[in-house]
Amino acid sequence: MRQTKWLERRRAVAVAAVVVGMGFGMLHARDASSEPQAEDGAPSGMVAFVGGGDCPPGWLHASDIEGRAIVGTVIKEDVGVDVGTPFTAGEERVHEHAFTGAVNLPAKYITAVNGVAAGVALAGTFSVTGVTDKNADGLPFFQMEGCIKP
Repeated sequence: MRQTKWLERRRAVAVAAVVVGMGFGMLHARDASSEPQAEDGAPSGMVAFVGGGDCPPGWLHASDIEGRAIVGTVIKEDVGVDVGTPFTAGEERVHEHAFTGAVNLPAKYITAVNGVAAGVALAGTFSVTGVTDKNADGLPFFQMEGCIKP
């Protein structure tokens, strides 16, 4: 059962990668820069990400998405919501995590070789809390120019 769910997830990821790849492939299938603006095939309001740092002719720089990771949603109220601050060029943010938990230790008898430390170790439930060291995730991000069709 676990193997089947894993395969289903892998298949869904592969299908999504193919669809995204086909979309990028279709964007690169022809050179729209020589076509009149009205005939480049993109509807007004479309946002596209391009490499090279320049928007195609007839497109505008989309400054409101600069430095942001764009996330899809199906919740109408979440559309257009900004969270946090935008990344700067080449920035890799560090983060930390707070944690809390409990450890239940049973009684253990301890005897040293010389017999001096004979006795019972402290037993019971002990709380554990703390914060991890700050660390960067090291994910392989790449920056692209966000452009919008007027």
